[in-house]
Amino acid sequence: MKVKNILISYILLFTIFIGLIPEVNASTYEIGIDDGDEFTWKCNVCNKEELENILGKDWDEEGLFEDLEAGARMKWIIRDTDDDEDVYSSESKENESAFIIEYAKWIWTFNEKWGDEDRVEELSHFKDPDDYSEDLIFFQFAPIWLPIPLGDYLKKIDLYEGYTIDARVLPSITCEIEKEDIDNEFPEENIKVVAIYNDEGILTSYKLYIKDHHVLIDISLETFITSNFLVLSIISAVIYFGILYLIYKGLKS
Repeated sequence: MKVKNILISYILLFTIFIGLIPEVNASTYEIGIDDGDEFTWKCNVCNKEELENILGKDWDEEGLFEDLEAGARMKWIIRDTDDDEDVYSSESKENESAFIIEYAKWIWTFNEKWGDEDRVEELSHFKDPDDYSEDLIFFQFAPIWLPIPLGDYLKKIDLYEGYTIDARVLPSITCEIEKEDIDNEFPEENIKVVAIYNDEGILTSYKLYIKDHHVLIDISLETFITSNFLVLSIISAVIYFGILYLIYKGLKS
């Protein structure tokens, strides 16, 4: 009887645990990250002199490259997500429905303690890939975040001819840009970018090459802490110690 009561208690706790796991959204595309998710990237390689020669003197003033230096780290914490905002499309000349994320950003730094964020920013992607302009080249050649499923989404965009999308194992973007193909000015020589993503649509690896596979930028995702992971960890701990307590009480009585 005591063992039966313990098993019933275990089943009830397990049922509650399963019920708290978020359901998968069945829509065509979706935002794969949640409020409270935290990401930290590390720059392993950054050849600033060659990058300035190839991309211009303003190459490190915004986006992923802002103040980029080898050995530095950058952090995001997601503050809000919205799957139905209006964003102007240069293709349709109208406002179109878009996904938007708002995040606190810590720019590339060598500081061990993060302190307060440097600013709060937003990123958006159209819900309908057809709303992008033709022959699209992503800003800094590959996004930091994308809607999921990433492969299906990207294959619907009319990308610049140098892009290759591979979603068979690890979702990835390869982009080869020929000399002066951007505004007939940059890059100063042919470049290649390889970007790899996780299942949530977040950049995990970014490498920019020039000829002879010479790496000018190498960025990797260092930590990824999700709000769901923290919640489920706490719930798991509560269930674990709850079961131990029930077993202890059962044996004691």
